[in-house]
Amino acid sequence: MLTRKQFTRNILACSFVFFSLPYFTAAPGLAKDIHGQADQAIAVYGEAAILPNPPPGWIFQWNARGNLGDPAGYAPLEYDEKARAYGVRDASGGLRTDAPGHTISRGIGYLDVSAMRDKDGIARCYIASYKLSADSVGEVWINHGNLRSPLSYGTNLHVYVNEQLKEQSLIKKDRFAQVFQFNLGRLKKDDVIHVAIGPEAKAAKGAGRLFYVIEDCPTGQKVAPPVNIISPALNASTPQFGANGKIGAAYADKHKAQCDALAASRPELVFIGDSITARWPQEVLEARFGKYRPINLGIGGDWIQNVLWRVQNGSLETAGPKVVVLLIGANNITAGFTPEEVSAEIGTLLKAIQSKSAKSKILLLGILPRGASIQDKPNESIRQTNMQLSTLADQKQIFYLDVGAKLIEPDGSIAKEVMPDKLHVAAPGFTRWIEAMGPTLEALLNEGP
Repeated sequence: MLTRKQFTRNILACSFVFFSLPYFTAAPGLAKDIHGQADQAIAVYGEAAILPNPPPGWIFQWNARGNLGDPAGYAPLEYDEKARAYGVRDASGGLRTDAPGHTISRGIGYLDVSAMRDKDGIARCYIASYKLSADSVGEVWINHGNLRSPLSYGTNLHVYVNEQLKEQSLIKKDRFAQVFQFNLGRLKKDDVIHVAIGPEAKAAKGAGRLFYVIEDCPTGQKVAPPVNIISPALNASTPQFGANGKIGAAYADKHKAQCDALAASRPELVFIGDSITARWPQEVLEARFGKYRPINLGIGGDWIQNVLWRVQNGSLETAGPKVVVLLIGANNITAGFTPEEVSAEIGTLLKAIQSKSAKSKILLLGILPRGASIQDKPNESIRQTNMQLSTLADQKQIFYLDVGAKLIEPDGSIAKEVMPDKLHVAAPGFTRWIEAMGPTLEALLNEGP
């Protein structure tokens, strides 16, 4: 059993990973991760847990009739299509709120697990179980483990093989996921690996966002370092990862397509950012800036750290655009980054863009407001962050512009037609945005070197 100190020491050497490949490639029939290692995964929790009918070997359970570690007392959880969740049925056919389960929200990074202590003080744990279909060829590992707990008193993580406790750790509340990997040794056919989430001693609840991969590492090979699937570490340069601990396939494809488009069209105008940028209607950009061959490099879900990786491993230097429009940081603010941290991370990103395309001018946009009103809580952090971002402009190569005020009504509200989901801009909002940005951007595009 690992103590908290031992657990932390074991993962520190491999929690923060930096990469230099533009996207992973593999010979046919041999999937490799970003470290160039062969795919050793035999089961991926994050891929199984989002399915109404789990793949062979998987079952999601809770310790309904016994203590944790006694599989005879476990009972299966059921899938509720309406709730998009696994749980325990109540008398009306819905899912009980006083029993463990997991909720499927939006795919990667959104598998939320819950457990609780009942009125008798017994910890009722969420248990994801996997039965091996064959003897392992080497040692079996839990790898690319991610657990982020939202609870101030923390969440217990237990790993059993059959009835034997192999690992136990307390995951404290943190804005970043705790990253872990455990060696379970050689296992045999029909051995069952149980990963359980439960409340800390005397706590009422246990909860977290969970991912992990079960790997069979042949003798003589090294298991890959675990990656943070959920939350990029501070100062990291990292792509978005899939539930299997490798670069998300769709993410890699999107990045490659964008690199190819940059090289092919040699645009004078490039937009870089997350889903807010990705949603720009191309026809709107073409109507106003078509002669500059605008390219949109927005990818949904990106943090600053992800955009940094894309810039460092992209083809911006091939295009050499006149102007790069950068809007990023919304997801970092949601994750609890401070204004100072966001500004520092974006400062690093600006230097990376300049190193790739030294002659490009950069129009750094202030992070957009969100919510139903400018008075909503996140907007104070956004305001403070934008004050920090404005200091990054040197008025020579880097210019700052805040268009947020144009998206707000005179009474301080943010209209639904402008921002329907209180975060992403819709067509009327893009019209206002381009009107606010247009003159500055036109001037930069038409300036000399």
